[in-house]
Amino acid sequence: MSGLRALALAVVASVALTGAARRPATIFDLSDAVGKRVPALTLTASDGSAFALGAANGKPTYVFLFAGWCAPCQEALPFVRSAYAKYGDRVRFVGVDVLEDATAARTAIANAALPFPVAIYPIEQLDAIVAPDVQLRAGTKYRIPADFLLDANGVVRYAWHGLSVDYGGDPVDVLPGYLAKLGIE
Repeated sequence: MSGLRALALAVVASVALTGAARRPATIFDLSDAVGKRVPALTLTASDGSAFALGAANGKPTYVFLFAGWCAPCQEALPFVRSAYAKYGDRVRFVGVDVLEDATAARTAIANAALPFPVAIYPIEQLDAIVAPDVQLRAGTKYRIPADFLLDANGVVRYAWHGLSVDYGGDPVDVLPGYLAKLGIE
């Protein structure tokens, strides 16, 4: 029995040392990275070009996850556009269409008409990494809209999921408050 136990421990140690148990990072892993550098993620822009999410270029980065079918996401879009108009020269904005196929994503991106780069993270890509039943049991991690604010060094400082509302249930823009915490007024 001790020989079997030793073999099991050796396998576990081998997997831990080689990283074989690690799955590729997803855009949703930003939820787990608050206080840490952004995971290594290369996104595909809607025009097909690739860009690295962690390339902060000395500016904070705001990441907005949305989908065309998501009503709360559509309610958040005016806040996102307004924030870009106010802070776009001091903050890097990145949109990511998630949880739908690439064709639907392209339509949603065109309809959203966001004035900054928007990537596509198709549902098939997420499902290939994280099983749909695991996504459903994960609580708010896969809930959209999802917003993330990275500091100028690429550290995830804030994450919030779902449409932010006031006590009366009306949508509110919380991004300016988080930006102020990073010194951007």
